[in-house]
Amino acid sequence: MPITSFRGEKSVAEIADVMFERLTPKQREKAEAAILKANPRLNDLSTLPKGAVLQVPDLPELRAKARRAADDPPAQIASEIGEALSSYGKQLAQRTQQGLADNKAHSALIRSDAFKRTLEKSPELKEQAALTTKALELRGKELAERAKTVEAAIQGMLKDLKAASA
Repeated sequence: MPITSFRGEKSVAEIADVMFERLTPKQREKAEAAILKANPRLNDLSTLPKGAVLQVPDLPELRAKARRAADDPPAQIASEIGEALSSYGKQLAQRTQQGLADNKAHSALIRSDAFKRTLEKSPELKEQAALTTKALELRGKELAERAKTVEAAIQGMLKDLKAASA
């Protein structure tokens, strides 16, 4: 039985339309039943992740779409994992940049003249501000270091996926 991958279709009817050419309503109904029988987990599409492998039922009276019949599910899955990794890397980079910007803003606030004047009135606050400044510097270094490490790991995984799907 040939296989394909789930691409986020919203219904089994949509999956049938994607798998087979020019379905009449009666053929679509038959295709849906066969697809569900071959892939019982399609009963709840909301829990099925994109890229999940699906079996294409053998229905000789229906013509499978050539495009879907020629699909390479492992390559599709590798591609979707690669897209997810890339997306995660971009989100992480944005969050890291936001964290670094927040650190910079907090450090600027602590160094501001108004804040320094307030600190002069309380030695305890001045000491706390010095500790906070050191913590912000350390956090900035850790964020940058962690981002580099994760980016290198993501790039390595993407390279491995590309090699595995070639």
